[in-house]
Amino acid sequence: MDFLVDKVKDSIYAIAFWDTEWKSYNNCYFVLEEDGVIMIDSCKEEHSNYLLQALHHLGKTADDVKLVLATHGHEDHVEGAQMFKHAKKLIHPKEGEEIRGFDRELSDQGVAGEFDYMLAGYHSPGSVIYYHRPSRILFTGDLLCFFGDPLSEEGLVSEGKELRQAWVDYLKGGGVSTSDLPGFLEALRIPLHFQSEIMCTGHGGVLVGEVNEFMEELVSEAENQLNVETK
Repeated sequence: MDFLVDKVKDSIYAIAFWDTEWKSYNNCYFVLEEDGVIMIDSCKEEHSNYLLQALHHLGKTADDVKLVLATHGHEDHVEGAQMFKHAKKLIHPKEGEEIRGFDRELSDQGVAGEFDYMLAGYHSPGSVIYYHRPSRILFTGDLLCFFGDPLSEEGLVSEGKELRQAWVDYLKGGGVSTSDLPGFLEALRIPLHFQSEIMCTGHGGVLVGEVNEFMEELVSEAENQLNVETK
């Protein structure tokens, strides 16, 4: 199995695992702090050894991880968390009770350390968007991601012009069903609460620059699609 480790900004790193079963990059993120590591999402259990390798690549071990934030409860975002015995693990209480080992302390909107978060409730009932204030990085989980898509020609962390255009084209082509559009549109507006410089997604490319402008374009296109469908 292949995986990539790339610096996003300062002491924040993206790890993208190539999942041969799903034919997609599955992403996790490390925030390296003086007193430990914060992890956003934690991959499938079967990829845990590669997650440890990625940590070791950055000079860290599983014992250094002090906090795990789950964007939602799907297997590729939570199963690896069981390795981190000393970490506090947070997930929204609307995610299924079958997900073990996580504290369900998150509300629908709040603060967790240096992160602001808001419940998106799209893709899964307890899907959460996190915003890291010091770095101005947004973590969208699978609300907006590039599942199964190739990386940008510029690499894992990039402006990703072609990835952005692909999302616009997807919406224009009716990729989101009529029944899902209202909930998707409501969730799309959440990132506009933050002044983000970088968007870290649940799968594939990490987008650098003009994040709010991109989200505004998607919101506008989703509104257009909803108006067409409801006429």
